[in-house]
Amino acid sequence: MDTKRRSGMMMLAVGLLAAIAFISFDRDGGVRTKTVYAQGEYVRELEGVISPFSDVVEVVMPCVVGVSNRANTYSIVSGQTELVEQATGSGVVVTTQGHVVTNYHVIEGASDVQVLSQGQYLQAEVVGYDELTDLAVLRVTEDVNLPAVKMGDPEQVRAGDWAIVIGNPLGKQFADTVTVGVVSALNRELEGSSIVKMIQTDAAINSGNSGGGMFNTRGELIGIPSLKFSSSGSRDVASIEGIAMAIPMDVVQPIVNSIIQYGKVTRPKLGISVMTLRGSAEPTEGMIPAGVYVSAVTEGGPAAKAGIQVDDIILAVDGERVTLHTDLTNHIAAKQAGESVTLQIYRIPNLAKLTVQDRIPAGELLDVTVELQLPADET
Repeated sequence: MDTKRRSGMMMLAVGLLAAIAFISFDRDGGVRTKTVYAQGEYVRELEGVISPFSDVVEVVMPCVVGVSNRANTYSIVSGQTELVEQATGSGVVVTTQGHVVTNYHVIEGASDVQVLSQGQYLQAEVVGYDELTDLAVLRVTEDVNLPAVKMGDPEQVRAGDWAIVIGNPLGKQFADTVTVGVVSALNRELEGSSIVKMIQTDAAINSGNSGGGMFNTRGELIGIPSLKFSSSGSRDVASIEGIAMAIPMDVVQPIVNSIIQYGKVTRPKLGISVMTLRGSAEPTEGMIPAGVYVSAVTEGGPAAKAGIQVDDIILAVDGERVTLHTDLTNHIAAKQAGESVTLQIYRIPNLAKLTVQDRIPAGELLDVTVELQLPADET
Protein backbone atom coordinates (compact mmCIF):
# COMPACT_ATOMS: atom_id res chain seq x y z
CA MET A 1 0.00 0.00 0.00
CA ASP A 2 1.52 3.33 -1.05
CA THR A 3 1.99 6.19 1.35
CA LYS A 4 -0.72 8.42 -0.16
CA ARG A 5 -3.35 5.66 0.03
CA ARG A 6 -2.45 4.83 3.61
CA SER A 7 -2.60 8.52 4.55
CA GLY A 8 -6.02 8.88 2.90
CA MET A 9 -7.46 5.94 4.77
CA MET A 10 -6.18 7.28 8.08
CA MET A 11 -7.79 10.69 7.42
CA LEU A 12 -11.07 8.97 6.53
CA ALA A 13 -10.97 6.98 9.76
CA VAL A 14 -10.32 10.10 11.82
CA GLY A 15 -13.20 11.88 10.08
CA LEU A 16 -15.58 8.98 10.76
CA LEU A 17 -14.59 8.89 14.41
CA ALA A 18 -15.09 12.64 14.72
CA ALA A 19 -18.60 12.36 13.31
CA ILE A 20 -19.63 9.57 15.70
CA ALA A 21 -21.51 10.71 18.81
CA PHE A 22 -19.77 9.61 22.00
CA ILE A 23 -22.39 8.62 24.56
CA SER A 24 -21.94 8.31 28.32
CA PHE A 25 -24.37 6.31 30.45
CA ASP A 26 -25.54 6.76 33.99
CA ARG A 27 -25.59 3.90 36.48
CA ASP A 28 -29.06 2.83 35.39
CA GLY A 29 -27.99 2.59 31.78
CA GLY A 30 -29.86 5.73 30.69
CA VAL A 31 -28.31 8.29 28.43
CA ARG A 32 -26.86 11.21 30.39
CA THR A 33 -24.90 13.25 27.85
CA LYS A 34 -23.51 12.83 24.39
CA THR A 35 -20.66 14.60 22.63
CA VAL A 36 -20.82 15.26 18.93
CA TYR A 37 -18.45 16.83 16.48
CA ALA A 38 -20.09 19.77 14.73
CA GLN A 39 -18.86 22.79 12.87
CA GLY A 40 -15.23 22.03 13.56
CA GLU A 41 -15.49 21.64 17.34
CA TYR A 42 -16.79 19.24 19.95
CA VAL A 43 -20.20 20.18 21.34
CA ARG A 44 -21.76 18.54 24.39
CA GLU A 45 -25.53 18.06 24.14
CA LEU A 46 -27.43 17.52 27.38
CA GLU A 47 -30.28 15.05 27.30
CA GLY A 48 -32.13 17.29 29.76
CA VAL A 49 -33.02 16.97 33.43
CA ILE A 50 -36.53 17.81 34.57
CA SER A 51 -36.43 20.67 37.08
CA PRO A 52 -37.99 19.91 40.48
CA PHE A 53 -39.10 23.54 40.64
CA SER A 54 -40.94 24.23 37.37
CA ASP A 55 -44.20 22.49 38.30
CA VAL A 56 -44.21 24.12 41.73
CA VAL A 57 -43.75 27.57 40.24
CA GLU A 58 -46.52 26.99 37.69
CA VAL A 59 -48.97 26.02 40.44
CA VAL A 60 -48.15 28.63 43.11
CA MET A 61 -47.25 31.64 40.97
CA PRO A 62 -50.91 32.85 40.74
CA CYS A 63 -51.05 32.80 44.56
CA VAL A 64 -48.23 35.36 44.86
CA VAL A 65 -49.08 39.03 44.31
CA GLY A 66 -47.35 42.37 44.38
CA VAL A 67 -48.32 44.94 47.00
CA SER A 68 -48.33 48.68 46.31
CA ASN A 69 -48.27 51.05 49.29
CA ARG A 70 -49.68 54.42 48.22
CA ALA A 71 -49.88 57.57 50.30
CA ASN A 72 -51.47 60.99 49.88
CA THR A 73 -48.78 63.44 48.80
CA TYR A 74 -49.13 67.09 47.91
CA SER A 75 -47.98 67.81 44.35
CA ILE A 76 -46.33 71.18 43.74
CA VAL A 77 -46.97 70.77 40.01
CA SER A 78 -50.74 70.21 40.20
CA GLY A 79 -51.33 71.95 43.50
CA GLN A 80 -53.42 68.98 44.62
CA THR A 81 -53.04 65.97 46.86
CA GLU A 82 -52.32 62.83 44.88
CA LEU A 83 -51.90 59.16 45.68
CA VAL A 84 -48.25 58.31 45.11
CA GLU A 85 -46.63 54.90 45.44
CA GLN A 86 -44.19 55.10 48.33
CA ALA A 87 -43.24 51.44 48.73
CA THR A 88 -43.71 48.07 47.06
CA GLY A 89 -43.55 44.54 48.29
CA SER A 90 -45.09 41.13 47.80
CA GLY A 91 -47.90 39.09 49.30
CA VAL A 92 -49.43 35.63 49.28
CA VAL A 93 -53.14 34.81 48.90
CA VAL A 94 -54.09 32.63 51.88
CA THR A 95 -57.88 32.31 51.52
CA THR A 96 -60.32 32.04 48.63
CA GLN A 97 -62.03 35.14 50.06
CA GLY A 98 -59.08 37.21 48.86
CA HIS A 99 -57.07 37.52 52.08
CA VAL A 100 -53.42 38.27 51.45
CA VAL A 101 -50.60 38.01 53.99
CA THR A 102 -47.66 40.37 53.68
CA ASN A 103 -45.15 42.15 55.92
CA TYR A 104 -46.32 45.03 58.08
CA HIS A 105 -43.38 47.17 56.95
CA VAL A 106 -44.64 46.86 53.36
CA ILE A 107 -47.97 48.59 54.10
CA GLU A 108 -46.89 50.79 57.01
CA GLY A 109 -48.27 54.32 56.65
CA ALA A 110 -50.34 53.49 53.57
CA SER A 111 -53.38 55.60 52.66
CA ASP A 112 -54.30 53.18 49.89
CA VAL A 113 -53.23 49.64 49.07
CA GLN A 114 -53.37 47.74 45.80
CA VAL A 115 -52.23 44.26 44.88
CA LEU A 116 -50.73 43.29 41.55
CA SER A 117 -52.05 39.94 40.33
CA GLN A 118 -50.85 38.59 36.96
CA GLY A 119 -50.32 42.09 35.57
CA GLN A 120 -53.58 43.57 36.93
CA TYR A 121 -53.86 46.02 39.83
CA LEU A 122 -56.67 45.24 42.28
CA GLN A 123 -57.95 47.40 45.11
CA ALA A 124 -57.40 46.03 48.62
CA GLU A 125 -58.01 47.00 52.23
CA VAL A 126 -55.90 46.45 55.33
CA VAL A 127 -57.72 43.98 57.59
CA GLY A 128 -55.18 44.20 60.40
CA TYR A 129 -51.53 43.96 61.28
CA ASP A 130 -49.09 42.98 63.99
CA GLU A 131 -45.96 45.10 64.33
CA LEU A 132 -44.40 42.61 66.74
CA THR A 133 -44.16 39.88 64.11
CA ASP A 134 -44.03 42.24 61.10
CA LEU A 135 -47.12 40.64 59.57
CA ALA A 136 -50.23 42.17 58.01
CA VAL A 137 -53.35 40.83 56.33
CA LEU A 138 -55.04 42.52 53.36
CA ARG A 139 -58.27 41.66 51.56
CA VAL A 140 -58.89 42.22 47.87
CA THR A 141 -62.17 44.13 47.64
CA GLU A 142 -62.83 43.57 43.94
CA ASP A 143 -64.92 40.67 42.65
CA VAL A 144 -62.18 38.39 41.39
CA ASN A 145 -61.26 34.79 42.07
CA LEU A 146 -57.73 34.43 43.41
CA PRO A 147 -56.31 30.97 44.15
CA ALA A 148 -55.23 30.41 47.75
CA VAL A 149 -51.93 28.85 48.67
CA LYS A 150 -51.60 25.61 50.65
CA MET A 151 -49.99 26.02 54.06
CA GLY A 152 -47.00 23.82 54.87
CA ASP A 153 -46.44 21.89 58.09
CA PRO A 154 -43.74 23.73 60.07
CA GLU A 155 -42.76 20.47 61.76
CA GLN A 156 -41.72 19.04 58.39
CA VAL A 157 -39.27 21.83 57.47
CA ARG A 158 -35.64 20.78 57.82
CA ALA A 159 -32.30 22.44 57.23
CA GLY A 160 -31.14 21.46 53.75
CA ASP A 161 -34.65 21.41 52.23
CA TRP A 162 -35.15 23.24 48.95
CA ALA A 163 -36.45 26.79 49.34
CA ILE A 164 -38.30 28.33 46.38
CA VAL A 165 -38.86 32.07 46.78
CA ILE A 166 -41.36 33.98 44.61
CA GLY A 167 -41.92 37.71 44.80
CA ASN A 168 -41.56 41.07 43.15
CA PRO A 169 -38.09 42.50 43.77
CA LEU A 170 -37.99 46.20 42.89
CA GLY A 171 -41.72 46.19 42.16
CA LYS A 172 -43.59 45.63 38.90
CA GLN A 173 -40.48 45.67 36.70
CA PHE A 174 -39.33 42.31 38.07
CA ALA A 175 -42.71 40.89 39.11
CA ASP A 176 -43.00 37.10 39.48
CA THR A 177 -39.29 36.54 40.05
CA VAL A 178 -38.27 33.04 41.15
CA THR A 179 -35.11 32.33 43.13
CA VAL A 180 -34.05 29.00 44.58
CA GLY A 181 -31.84 28.03 47.49
CA VAL A 182 -32.02 25.85 50.56
CA VAL A 183 -33.24 26.19 54.11
CA SER A 184 -29.92 27.16 55.66
CA ALA A 185 -31.02 26.97 59.30
CA LEU A 186 -34.09 26.98 61.54
CA ASN A 187 -35.02 28.89 64.68
CA ARG A 188 -32.69 31.82 64.16
CA GLU A 189 -33.19 34.18 67.09
CA LEU A 190 -32.54 37.75 65.96
CA GLU A 191 -31.48 40.58 68.21
CA GLY A 192 -34.34 42.98 68.75
CA SER A 193 -37.03 40.43 67.88
CA SER A 194 -39.18 39.56 70.88
CA ILE A 195 -41.19 36.76 69.33
CA VAL A 196 -40.12 35.62 65.90
CA LYS A 197 -37.82 32.67 65.27
CA MET A 198 -36.70 32.90 61.67
CA ILE A 199 -35.93 30.46 58.88
CA GLN A 200 -32.57 31.29 57.31
CA THR A 201 -32.14 30.74 53.58
CA ASP A 202 -29.57 31.46 50.89
CA ALA A 203 -32.25 31.98 48.22
CA ALA A 204 -31.89 35.49 46.82
CA ILE A 205 -34.23 37.94 48.57
CA ASN A 206 -34.14 41.59 47.55
CA SER A 207 -36.10 44.76 48.22
CA GLY A 208 -39.66 44.04 47.14
CA ASN A 209 -39.51 40.34 48.01
CA SER A 210 -40.71 41.16 51.52
CA GLY A 211 -44.08 39.56 52.21
CA GLY A 212 -43.84 37.09 49.33
CA GLY A 213 -43.73 33.33 49.58
CA MET A 214 -41.11 30.73 50.34
CA PHE A 215 -42.26 27.28 49.21
CA ASN A 216 -41.13 23.68 49.42
CA THR A 217 -41.07 21.32 46.44
CA ARG A 218 -44.65 20.23 47.22
CA GLY A 219 -45.84 23.78 46.56
CA GLU A 220 -46.62 24.43 50.22
CA LEU A 221 -45.96 27.78 51.85
CA ILE A 222 -43.25 27.37 54.49
CA GLY A 223 -42.30 30.98 55.20
CA ILE A 224 -42.80 34.68 54.50
CA PRO A 225 -39.55 36.36 53.36
CA SER A 226 -38.98 39.33 55.63
CA LEU A 227 -35.41 40.60 55.56
CA LYS A 228 -31.91 40.04 54.30
CA PHE A 229 -28.45 40.77 55.63
CA SER A 230 -26.10 42.61 53.33
CA SER A 231 -22.67 44.16 53.52
CA SER A 232 -19.99 44.62 50.88
CA GLY A 233 -17.39 44.36 53.60
CA SER A 234 -15.03 46.96 54.98
CA ARG A 235 -12.17 47.20 57.36
CA ASP A 236 -14.36 46.53 60.37
CA VAL A 237 -17.38 44.79 58.80
CA ALA A 238 -17.37 41.31 57.30
CA SER A 239 -18.74 40.78 53.81
CA ILE A 240 -22.17 39.13 53.85
CA GLU A 241 -23.75 37.16 51.04
CA GLY A 242 -26.60 34.66 50.92
CA ILE A 243 -28.18 35.28 54.33
CA ALA A 244 -31.89 36.06 54.30
CA MET A 245 -34.72 35.39 56.74
CA ALA A 246 -38.32 34.25 56.47
CA ILE A 247 -41.05 34.09 59.12
CA PRO A 248 -42.02 30.43 59.69
CA MET A 249 -45.59 29.19 59.39
CA ASP A 250 -45.99 28.31 63.08
CA VAL A 251 -45.71 32.06 63.67
CA VAL A 252 -47.64 33.16 60.58
CA GLN A 253 -50.74 30.95 60.88
CA PRO A 254 -52.04 31.99 64.33
CA ILE A 255 -51.39 35.67 63.55
CA VAL A 256 -53.24 35.47 60.23
CA ASN A 257 -56.13 33.52 61.78
CA SER A 258 -56.50 36.05 64.59
CA ILE A 259 -56.44 39.05 62.25
CA ILE A 260 -59.00 37.51 59.90
CA GLN A 261 -61.30 36.60 62.79
CA TYR A 262 -60.89 39.65 65.06
CA GLY A 263 -59.22 42.32 62.90
CA LYS A 264 -56.28 42.33 65.30
CA VAL A 265 -54.00 39.98 67.17
CA THR A 266 -55.55 38.83 70.41
CA ARG A 267 -52.41 37.46 71.98
CA PRO A 268 -52.90 35.94 75.46
CA LYS A 269 -50.42 36.85 78.16
CA LEU A 270 -48.66 35.04 80.97
CA GLY A 271 -47.94 38.29 82.77
CA ILE A 272 -44.17 37.91 82.96
CA SER A 273 -41.06 39.47 81.42
CA VAL A 274 -38.52 36.95 80.21
CA MET A 275 -35.12 36.58 78.57
CA THR A 276 -33.09 33.74 77.15
CA LEU A 277 -30.74 32.18 79.69
CA ARG A 278 -27.66 30.46 78.31
CA GLY A 279 -26.49 27.64 80.53
CA SER A 280 -25.98 23.90 80.84
CA ALA A 281 -28.18 21.62 78.79
CA GLU A 282 -30.11 20.23 81.77
CA PRO A 283 -30.54 21.10 85.45
CA THR A 284 -27.46 19.98 87.36
CA GLU A 285 -26.33 20.80 90.89
CA GLY A 286 -23.77 23.57 90.73
CA MET A 287 -24.91 24.66 87.26
CA ILE A 288 -27.56 27.04 85.94
CA PRO A 289 -29.57 25.35 83.16
CA ALA A 290 -30.44 26.84 79.77
CA GLY A 291 -33.99 28.08 79.73
CA VAL A 292 -36.21 31.14 79.94
CA TYR A 293 -35.40 33.41 82.86
CA VAL A 294 -38.26 35.26 84.55
CA SER A 295 -37.06 38.83 85.17
CA ALA A 296 -40.40 40.32 86.26
CA VAL A 297 -43.89 39.15 87.23
CA THR A 298 -46.98 41.32 86.75
CA GLU A 299 -48.86 41.72 90.01
CA GLY A 300 -52.27 40.07 89.79
CA GLY A 301 -51.48 38.53 86.41
CA PRO A 302 -51.96 34.87 85.41
CA ALA A 303 -48.39 33.87 86.27
CA ALA A 304 -48.48 35.59 89.66
CA LYS A 305 -51.74 33.85 90.50
CA ALA A 306 -50.16 30.50 89.63
CA GLY A 307 -47.20 31.15 91.90
CA ILE A 308 -44.44 31.94 89.41
CA GLN A 309 -41.70 34.11 90.91
CA VAL A 310 -38.93 36.39 89.72
CA ASP A 311 -35.69 34.38 89.13
CA ASP A 312 -37.62 31.25 88.18
CA ILE A 313 -36.20 29.45 85.14
CA ILE A 314 -38.76 27.96 82.74
CA LEU A 315 -37.47 24.69 81.30
CA ALA A 316 -40.52 23.39 79.43
CA VAL A 317 -44.01 24.39 78.32
CA ASP A 318 -46.64 21.69 77.91
CA GLY A 319 -43.88 19.08 78.01
CA GLU A 320 -41.75 20.71 75.30
CA ARG A 321 -38.22 21.76 76.30
CA VAL A 322 -37.55 25.48 75.83
CA THR A 323 -34.10 27.04 75.67
CA LEU A 324 -34.94 30.37 74.00
CA HIS A 325 -37.44 33.00 75.10
CA THR A 326 -38.96 32.79 71.62
CA ASP A 327 -39.72 29.10 72.23
CA LEU A 328 -42.03 30.21 75.01
CA THR A 329 -43.55 33.27 73.34
CA ASN A 330 -44.29 31.39 70.11
CA HIS A 331 -46.02 28.63 72.06
CA ILE A 332 -48.14 31.14 73.98
CA ALA A 333 -48.98 33.09 70.81
CA ALA A 334 -50.56 29.96 69.34
CA LYS A 335 -52.95 29.67 72.30
CA GLN A 336 -56.30 31.30 72.99
CA ALA A 337 -57.36 33.22 76.08
CA GLY A 338 -58.90 30.86 78.60
CA GLU A 339 -56.64 27.96 77.67
CA SER A 340 -54.09 26.69 80.17
CA VAL A 341 -50.41 25.86 79.82
CA THR A 342 -48.22 23.83 82.12
CA LEU A 343 -44.77 25.25 82.79
CA GLN A 344 -41.90 23.27 84.26
CA ILE A 345 -40.03 25.62 86.57
CA TYR A 346 -36.53 25.27 87.99
CA ARG A 347 -36.26 27.35 91.16
CA ILE A 348 -32.83 27.95 92.71
CA PRO A 349 -33.01 29.32 96.28
CA ASN A 350 -31.80 32.93 96.58
CA LEU A 351 -30.55 32.93 92.99
CA ALA A 352 -30.51 36.74 92.80
CA LYS A 353 -28.26 36.99 95.87
CA LEU A 354 -25.63 34.52 94.67
CA THR A 355 -22.21 35.86 93.69
CA VAL A 356 -19.65 34.37 91.33
CA GLN A 357 -17.80 32.97 94.33
CA ASP A 358 -20.86 31.11 95.66
CA ARG A 359 -21.58 27.52 94.80
CA ILE A 360 -24.92 27.24 93.03
CA PRO A 361 -27.23 25.05 95.11
CA ALA A 362 -29.52 22.42 93.68
CA GLY A 363 -32.81 23.78 92.45
CA GLU A 364 -36.35 22.53 92.81
CA LEU A 365 -38.38 21.30 89.83
CA LEU A 366 -41.99 22.47 89.85
CA ASP A 367 -44.91 22.02 87.45
CA VAL A 368 -47.11 25.10 87.38
CA THR A 369 -50.40 25.40 85.45
CA VAL A 370 -51.28 28.89 84.24
CA GLU A 371 -54.60 29.99 82.74
CA LEU A 372 -53.92 32.44 79.92
CA GLN A 373 -55.69 35.78 79.83
CA LEU A 374 -55.93 38.72 77.46
CA PRO A 375 -54.40 42.02 78.62
CA ALA A 376 -56.87 44.27 80.44
CA ASP A 377 -57.22 46.58 77.40
CA GLU A 378 -58.28 43.70 75.17
CA THR A 379 -60.85 41.99 77.37
